[in-house]
Amino acid sequence: MMEGAAFFNAKATTKDISLFLDIDSKRDVIKEFHFDGPCASLYKAEMEELKMHTQGKTLEEVKGITRASLMFETRLTDGHKAVTSTGLWLLREAIASYMGESRFFKEDRDLLCLCFSVTKRDIVQKVLNNRDFELKTLLQETMATSACGSCRGPILTLIEETRNAHGMIKGLDHSRSRFDKDGNWIKIAGHYPGPLLIKLDELKDEWMKREGIVDQFSIELVNIEGFHISVKINSTNEKTVSGLLSALTDFWKSKLGILFFLQSV
Repeated sequence: MMEGAAFFNAKATTKDISLFLDIDSKRDVIKEFHFDGPCASLYKAEMEELKMHTQGKTLEEVKGITRASLMFETRLTDGHKAVTSTGLWLLREAIASYMGESRFFKEDRDLLCLCFSVTKRDIVQKVLNNRDFELKTLLQETMATSACGSCRGPILTLIEETRNAHGMIKGLDHSRSRFDKDGNWIKIAGHYPGPLLIKLDELKDEWMKREGIVDQFSIELVNIEGFHISVKINSTNEKTVSGLLSALTDFWKSKLGILFFLQSV
């Protein structure tokens, strides 16, 4: 031990693995990094890499560590990537016990569940990968909302907003359906498919006039399936068609706050 140094033993634990830090409290430097537990061997690569990034470093330097900066991460039993990094969660908790606070890393501004370090980015990616992703799935994988529960409302809101923004309606038979599983018509932006198509066509005409392309192009909305719309354009230039579809999509989103998926037919 260095002369005059005062060491603080910080600890964080899960049922599988525990992390122990020896912190020089005079310099806020992590002097020792140890881990142990029934599944320590399973997490070895992840924890050893984290040790390399933290041991001998100041807490200020450790703040720069993000999930994206790490190469190794223990996968779930089904082979998929967990919503949150166990190693980083343990590191956050151990440092929080030393500092007396829970918000520490740069990416913490993105955190929704402070207790288990689940970020907005994590949840959005999970929803995009699975339209039926819901709170119980998140709870099973990360324990999010199971502690203080204060994040439950914001998490449910984010899941719903992500589905709506990307045209992912929970419980549909497939992504292009206009019916739910009970056979009922689906309302989008407060409209059933027919009235919605009329509304979109009116906005399309408004956009074409604004852009001054009414005499140059003919754009016909042929069909609507949920958030997916088939469009017929009188142009054989793929680049031109792609540009028109992209611009029209952006215009609709600015007016209705919804992302539609356009396909040329």
